[in-house]
Amino acid sequence: MKLDIVHSTRYRYTGPIAETVMELRLQPMDGNGQRCHDFRLELSHGVKARAYIDGFGNHVHYFNLVRPHSGISVVSRSIVETGISPDENPGEELVQDFLRFRSPVKDIDGVHELAQRHAINDPASPESVEHALDELTTTISREFTYDRTVTNVYSGVDDVLKLRAGVCQDFAHLVVAVARAMGVPARYVSGYIHFPGEKISTASHAWAEAWVARRGWIGFDATHPVRTTPHHVRLAVGRDYTDAAPTRGVYVGSAASTMTISVRTRELTN
Repeated sequence: MKLDIVHSTRYRYTGPIAETVMELRLQPMDGNGQRCHDFRLELSHGVKARAYIDGFGNHVHYFNLVRPHSGISVVSRSIVETGISPDENPGEELVQDFLRFRSPVKDIDGVHELAQRHAINDPASPESVEHALDELTTTISREFTYDRTVTNVYSGVDDVLKLRAGVCQDFAHLVVAVARAMGVPARYVSGYIHFPGEKISTASHAWAEAWVARRGWIGFDATHPVRTTPHHVRLAVGRDYTDAAPTRGVYVGSAASTMTISVRTRELTN
C-alpha cells in the first residue's frame, strides 16, 4: 500500500512572542515493513530546518525562529509504502534500553497486576509471547475507555490505571509498561493509521512495539485493538512519548498558545 500523508500543525499565540525553538519528528522511518519515498517539510516565516538522526533512528528536524511572531505553521508531506517485506536482519542494539522504566511508563503495582494476568506460559516461545501480548492488547481495549477529556500529554500509567480511561498515547504507554513488567522489551511508536474512506483525522496515532526473539519488532495497537497492519505508518520510536513526539518545543514570551492539528491520509493507486 502506498499512502500520501499531509500533517498540519498550527500554533497561535494571544500576542507576539520573541522566539520559538522546535524539534520535529515528522519524517516516517524506513524499515520494518515500510519505506518513505518522499518527504517535504513546509515551515512558515521562511524558516529553514536542519536535520539529524537521533539515537533511536528517528529523523529529527529542528529550527529556531528569532523574531517577533504571533503564530507558526508546520506542514509535512510524505509518501510512504507499507506492507513490504520486513528487514532480513531485524536486530536492535538498544533492546535492553526498552526494559527500563521511567515516567510516564512507571513501575507500579497496577502494571504488575496486569502482567501477572497475562503471564507468558513459555518465555522461550515466540508464539507464547505474542499470544500473551495479544491478550493484553484486547484486555486494555475492553477494560479502558477511550476518552480525550481525562488525560494530557503529561499523564502517566498510574493516572490511566486510576481513571480506567485515556487516549491512544495512554494505551500505548500502558502496553509498553506491562510488556516490560513481563520481561519483554517494548517501545512507544508515534505515527498514523489510515482508515479507507476517511480523509481527515484530528491527530496522529500511537501504539506499542514489542521485541520478540526471532521475530523482531511486532506492533500492538490497544486502541482498536489489533496488531499493526499496512494501514499503520510509523513516524518515530522511543522509550515513551517524550522520545517520539511529532512536535515539541518552547517559546519566549508571555502570550498563551493554542495548537490545532489535522492529518490527511490518502491511498495512492500507483
